[in-house]
Amino acid sequence: MSASDTATYYMVEMDYPHETAAERERFDAYYWRHIDMLLTIPGFMTAQRFYCADTDRAPFLALYRLAGPEVLTSDAYTSKAGRMSVHPDFRAYISGWDRNLVQGPAGSGAPDLATAMGDTITLIDRLTPDSAPLPDRIIPLEVIGLDRTIAQRGVAENGAAELPQPADGWSVRVWQPIHALRRPG
Repeated sequence: MSASDTATYYMVEMDYPHETAAERERFDAYYWRHIDMLLTIPGFMTAQRFYCADTDRAPFLALYRLAGPEVLTSDAYTSKAGRMSVHPDFRAYISGWDRNLVQGPAGSGAPDLATAMGDTITLIDRLTPDSAPLPDRIIPLEVIGLDRTIAQRGVAENGAAELPQPADGWSVRVWQPIHALRRPG
């Protein structure tokens, strides 16, 4: 396998506080259009949004698989996307907004984070470099760019039943898809 077979993900976490169902629907409709726009950018391969009800951090996650890290420095991306591309009506209410660029093990193509509706994905974050290392059964995702708000992220391959006991300095969150995996086109 070549380096291009290395899984690269752009992960955006945020909270968008809303008090009514209408406010949530308005945000969801906006975000659907935002994903449509991102999927027109060469190198954005997939998009999926998630929700985590049991977190003291941002409860929404947007997960984008990229052809490689260079996608986020391309003219196609920088000319119409990024933090400032979010409409000011929404940007003003977003909190806990973290963007991390991560990669799986070099040349493996793993992990495939596409998650079927009704399933979940479990992410384990090492919050600082001093946090306990992730166990071998957790696929490591190296943080390679953007906000770098975590030291390392890992994904549990076999779901919540196989989770290790949380260690000091870890955040373990189970995410549910809001919508099915989307692809360009």
